[in-house]
Amino acid sequence: MNIMTTSGLTNRYVTDWAGPDVIFRKLSLRLGVPNFPGDTLTYTGQVQSTELRDGKGVVELLVTGTNNLGDHVTATVELELPTR
Repeated sequence: MNIMTTSGLTNRYVTDWAGPDVIFRKLSLRLGVPNFPGDTLTYTGQVQSTELRDGKGVVELLVTGTNNLGDHVTATVELELPTR
């Protein structure tokens, strides 16, 4: 699996959690062990921080994608939440 596929899957995991209207402010990926076709890749995420910037909610997440070999991807994601 290449970095573009991993990035797309990571983005999908985050938007499934935060919603389609979220704005990505930053995405930093680090690849670890390989992920091969047929492997099960399991994502988990944790909110690292929340703050209000210029009247907008900003959330920083730590996201990890793991397979049977270990951590395939570790990502830090900064999101701007939509105003309602």
